[in-house]
Parts: sequence; C-alpha cells; structure tokens
Amino acid sequence: MNRLTLVALALLVLSQPVPGAAQSSPDRAAVDPPASVRAVLDDIRKADTGNLAVSEEDGRFMRLLVAASRTKRALEIGGASGYSAIWIGLGLRTSGGTLVTIEYDPQRAREAKANIHRAGMDDVVTVVAGDAFKEIPKLQGTFDFVFLDAWKRDYQKFFDLVFPRLDPGGLFLAHNVINKQTEMADFLGTIQKSPGLFTTIVSPGSEGVSVSWKKRP
Repeated sequence: MNRLTLVALALLVLSQPVPGAAQSSPDRAAVDPPASVRAVLDDIRKADTGNLAVSEEDGRFMRLLVAASRTKRALEIGGASGYSAIWIGLGLRTSGGTLVTIEYDPQRAREAKANIHRAGMDDVVTVVAGDAFKEIPKLQGTFDFVFLDAWKRDYQKFFDLVFPRLDPGGLFLAHNVINKQTEMADFLGTIQKSPGLFTTIVSPGSEGVSVSWKKRP
C-alpha cells in the first residue's frame, strides 16, 4: 500500500463507531501503552492545570496515523510537557522514525525532557527549548510528519515556514482547529483551498485536528 492509502485507512478507522467504547475491554488493553508509559501520561494529565496537552483521543489518533503512514522524521511545534510527543513516539516505535519537539517555555521544555526520559523515549524524541521560528531553520533535512500546536494566531506563519520542508506525501497536522478556529482563519483558508494539499478535519476529541496531505508532483 502507498502512504496515502495507509493514511486513508487510519482516518477510516477513526470515523467508525466503537460499540461499548466507554467500557474497558481486552482489545483496548491490548493496544494501550506499556504500564510504565501509561503512568507518565497519567501524571502529565494530572499536572496539566492549564489544559495544554491534547486529549487522549487525539494522542491515540496521532499514534495510529504515525504508525500507519510509516513516519520517519517528525516535527512537533509546541510540545508543552511532552504528552503529545509521547503518543507520537509510541507510533514512531512502530515506524522506526524519530521526533523533534520544540517548546518555547523553558520550564515546560524541562518537564517534557524529564517526562520523555521517564517514558523511555530518549532515543526516539529530542526536546528543543526555544523559539520555534528560530529553532526550525537550524534543523537539517525535511520532515514527513508535522504536528502544530503552538500560538494559534501564528499557525499561518508556521505553515509558511515548514511547508516547503514537508516531503511530498507528508502530513501536516494542526490542533484546536474546531474550538479555536476563529484564531486561525487565515491558516484554515490556506489548507482548505491550497491546490497542493488534500485536507480533512477530524475530531478524535473535542478540539479538532486538521490533517493535510502534501500532494506529489
């Protein structure tokens, strides 16, 4: 299967109703993170008084999408305390890829580094503390998966900076595109009208995630 087919299948899985989803089941347990990683995720969630982390549903979705699309080189803009990076990292364990996550706030960047270390993902996830507008140009190479969850009014600027370095066939995801859509109208217009993209918006949780696939020449 090609990359787009795998992504489409991942989105199809997400769109299907799950009977009894509110109840625990052996199937759910089989795909849960290892207990040691689960403990880190739960601790981050408990400490997240500012609601900066993505929902667990969004995290599970990204894990699925990263694994299904065989991501090799991922970038996260706005890592907070590492919650989403750990979920992405779980997908990268399957695909054999790596992630660079950039966090502007120094304290949150330190928390992210500590949480990723506790989760045993130092070999998969690299935390960079600093201004993503300054740090991204320092990174070498291209990306095949980008997750944007930074200051919403900067989404268009980040897209303009990163999209040229997104591989053809790569994925560009952005968070809060439903609950904070008024703060990113320019970005949403770009991804929905660009002839170089296929874009859809999904709601694993309540915030909304845009998924844009960069067309091949």
